[in-house]
Amino acid sequence: MKRINHPNIAKLYDVIETDTQVVLVMEYISGGSTHGFLKSKPNRRLDENNARKIFSQLISALQYLHSKCIAHRDIKLENVMLDN
Repeated sequence: MKRINHPNIAKLYDVIETDTQVVLVMEYISGGSTHGFLKSKPNRRLDENNARKIFSQLISALQYLHSKCIAHRDIKLENVMLDN
């Protein structure tokens, strides 16, 4: 993950390993998850423009990962983070 460099993928800065745990130091994404964002909406839906923007960025990130022969395997609303 340290070698992945894409504007729509959170960066991994460091990995700290101890005898009992592994700590990943990653980029902070201030907006929270897409799941939390949708729960805050009255009808739990995105308008078409926001949905298009998020989907476009998600597809861009997945194309990048696939070009590096990486499969995500856990794409869900909780793992799609939002920022400003």
